[in-house]
Amino acid sequence: MINIFAPILINRENSMRFPILPFALIVLAPMASFAQTDLHFGGGVPVSRDGAALPLAWAGGLNNPQPSSIDLNGDGLLDIFIFDRSGNKPVFLLNTGTQGQAHYTVSHAYDSIQPFPKLRDWALLRDYNCDGKVDIFAYVGDGFAVYRNTSDANGPSFTVVDDLVSCQYYEVMSPNLYVSGTDIPSIEDIDGDGDLDVFTFSLWDSSHLQYLKNYSMEEYGTCDSLIYRMRSTCWGDFQESQNNSSILIDTACNYNVPNPELPTGPHGELVGNSDRHHSGSTMLALDLNGDQLMDLIVGDFAYPKLHAMTNGGSLAHAHMATVDSTFPNYDVEVNIQNFVAPFFLDIDGDGKRDLVTCPNSTNQSENAQSVWYYRNTGTDSSPIFTFQQPDLFQDHMLEFGDGARPVLFDYNNDGLMDLVVANEGYFHFGEDYRGQLALLENTGTLSAPTFDLVTDDYLNMDSLGFGPGFHPAFGDVDGDGKQDLIVGDNLGYLHYFHNTATGPVAQFQLDPALITDDFGAVIDVGLSATPQLFDVDGDGMLDLLVGERNGNLNYYRNSGTATIAQWHLESEAMGGVNTQDFGQVTGYTVPFMYLGENGQREFLSGSEAGPIYHYDGIEGNVLGQWNLTDSLWKNFHEGARTALVFYDFTGDGQLDAIVGNYRGGLSFWASGSDVGVPENSAYNTAAFTLAPNPAQGMVEILPNRLMPAGAQVLLMDELGRTVASMPIGQGRAQFDLGGVAPGCYLLRLMGTGLSEVQRLVVLR
Repeated sequence: MINIFAPILINRENSMRFPILPFALIVLAPMASFAQTDLHFGGGVPVSRDGAALPLAWAGGLNNPQPSSIDLNGDGLLDIFIFDRSGNKPVFLLNTGTQGQAHYTVSHAYDSIQPFPKLRDWALLRDYNCDGKVDIFAYVGDGFAVYRNTSDANGPSFTVVDDLVSCQYYEVMSPNLYVSGTDIPSIEDIDGDGDLDVFTFSLWDSSHLQYLKNYSMEEYGTCDSLIYRMRSTCWGDFQESQNNSSILIDTACNYNVPNPELPTGPHGELVGNSDRHHSGSTMLALDLNGDQLMDLIVGDFAYPKLHAMTNGGSLAHAHMATVDSTFPNYDVEVNIQNFVAPFFLDIDGDGKRDLVTCPNSTNQSENAQSVWYYRNTGTDSSPIFTFQQPDLFQDHMLEFGDGARPVLFDYNNDGLMDLVVANEGYFHFGEDYRGQLALLENTGTLSAPTFDLVTDDYLNMDSLGFGPGFHPAFGDVDGDGKQDLIVGDNLGYLHYFHNTATGPVAQFQLDPALITDDFGAVIDVGLSATPQLFDVDGDGMLDLLVGERNGNLNYYRNSGTATIAQWHLESEAMGGVNTQDFGQVTGYTVPFMYLGENGQREFLSGSEAGPIYHYDGIEGNVLGQWNLTDSLWKNFHEGARTALVFYDFTGDGQLDAIVGNYRGGLSFWASGSDVGVPENSAYNTAAFTLAPNPAQGMVEILPNRLMPAGAQVLLMDELGRTVASMPIGQGRAQFDLGGVAPGCYLLRLMGTGLSEVQRLVVLR
C-alpha cells in the first residue's frame, strides 16, 4: 500500500515553511479566522494507536465525505478538499509530499475563506473556465451556485459567478438548473467540447438521466460561461427501476425534448413516468475503457453498491450497452451501507485519478470505515481500480464513528490529564447503535502532551444496555479521594459507578439503581443527558450540571455531605442557557463549567448546529441569568453536535481546547506556540509571583505589592473545588504542596479589594 501519511510535520500554509521538529513537540498551524484569538490548531500533538502514530489524529473524523482535488497553497501539488455532508464541514488536507508521492497533513488555515463556511449538502470542485484552477460548484436550494477560483500569491480566494445557475428546459428558461440536495450530480465535459456539462436526475422523472449541455463553447468559443440547456431527458437510453435500484438498458423515451441533440435509442418494454420510488442518486461520468466516450457510475439511495454502465454508442448518441452491478467486478466490489457516492481524484500523487467511494446518507450509514479507496493501477484515461482499504484517512485519525464528546479524567492518577471520549455509536448493519467510551491516555509531560489510544471500548460500557449516546462525568462524590463516574443516557437518566480501586488506576462498580434526587424521585432530564460534575456554588462539594437534547441546562445542587451526595433540583433552565440555533427545536447542550483566568466560573457548551456558546456572570449569580458573551466562541466551525473540554494541557498557564463533533473525531487547539510557563507572562505585572512554576513539594508566593490585611491564598482544582488554603502576610510566603496531587491548579489570592489568579502546575 502506498504510504500517504508519513509523519512529516511541515506546514506549508500561506507559503510559510516550518522545520521538522521532534515528534514530542507541538506543531501549531496558524488559523486565519483566529487572528484575534489565542487558540491555534495543534495538529502536531502526538497521538498513537497500537504503537503506530496517527499523523491526522486531530482532523475531526469523517462520516459522509465528498473529496475533490485543489492546489490550496500554490505549491504545484494537489491537496485534498473534503466536504463532509455530516455537519456541512469542510476539511482540508495539505499535500506536503513531492511530485509523484503525496503525503497529507491537516490544515485549518482556510476554514474562514468564503464560501467554505456556508457550504451545504454537496460541493464539487471543477475547473469551469479552463484557467487551471478548480472552481466551486455548491448546492443552494434546488440548484447550485458557482464560485470562480481567484487565488493568487496572497492565498486562496473565490468570487461568486452565479448564485443560482439557470437552465433552459424545453422552450422555458428556469431560474435554476434543478439538482436535489440529496443527490450528487456529475459535472464533467460530457460531449468533449471543453466546457462543463451536467448530469442529474430530474424533478418530474428521476428514473431517467437528464443531460444539461453547456453552450459556452458554441456561443463564445471559450469555456468560461455557464449557459445550460436540456438536450436529453433520457441520456444513454437507460432507466433506473421504479421498484428497486436495478438498471434497465434499451428503454424507451417518449417525452424527450424536441429535436434532442442526443437521439433516443431502441424502444424497450418500460417507459418513464413521474413516480419516483428512489429518494436520491449519485453519479460520476468518466471514461472507464479509454474509448473517449463517457461511461457512468451510479449509486442509489438505501443501496450499498454501485452500478457501472459502459457507453456503447457515440459522442452523438450515447447508448449504455452493459451494466456491472457488482462494480468493479474484477476486484473487491463496492459495498458500503448506504447510498454510495463515487469520486474520481488523484489520492497518491502519481498523476492518475483514483476511485474513492463514500456513503452519502447521514442516517444509519457506515461511519468509522466510510472512505473506500481504490488505487488506479491502469491509466488516467483507462483506469483499473484496485482496492486498497475501507478507511482512507480515517485509519490515521481519531475516529469514533458517529459523535465524539471528550471528557477530562486522569484515570491512572499520574498527574497527566487523560481523555475519555463518548460517541453515539459505531455503525453495524442490521443492529441498533450502541455507544462506547474510548480512553486516550496522556503519556507525555505536563508541558508536552502525548496521547495513546488505549481502547475504544473503555469499561466495556456497550454491554450494559445504555444504548447510543451516553455521556460520562467524573468526580469524587463520596469523599474517599477517588473519582467516581456518573453516566447520563440517551433517555435522560443518570447512573452511578463507584470507584473501587485500591491502586492508582480507576476501577468502577455500577450501582444498579438509577440516580434519584433528594426527594427520592428518579432524575430524568428528558433525552440525551450529558452530565458534568463541578462545584457550582463554591461550597466544596461537587454539584451536577446536566445538558439535554432540548438545548437547556439542568442544575442539581449537592445538598448532602462530603461523603454522602444528595441531588436537589435547583433549576431546569440554569443560567438561561439555550443552545438551539435559529429555527431548531433541539440544541444538545454538553456542559463544561471551568475556572477562567480570573478564577471565576465560566461556562461553555457545544451545540447541535456546531457553534460553541460561552457564558460568564456566574459568580454571585449562580441561579440568575448568566451573560451570553458569545454564541460562536473562538469562531470554531467543527461541524455538528460539538462538545469540548478546556484545560491547560501544554503547561503554559493558559487553557487549551479539545473539540469533538458528530463526524466522530477531535481537534486540538493550543493556547500558544510556546511550551512551559512564559517568563514574560502578563502574570509578572500581577499582585504576586509564583516560584518555581511548575513546582514540587513547595511553591513560594512573592507579593509584588502591599497585601491587604487578612489576605488568603486558595488552591483550586479543575473541578472548581478549594483543595487547600492559607493566610498570607506582607512578605513572601511558602505554600506547602505536600499531599496535593500532581496536575494543573488555580492559585487565587483574595483580600479586601484584591482577587487575582495564577495557574500553578504541580509536579509529582
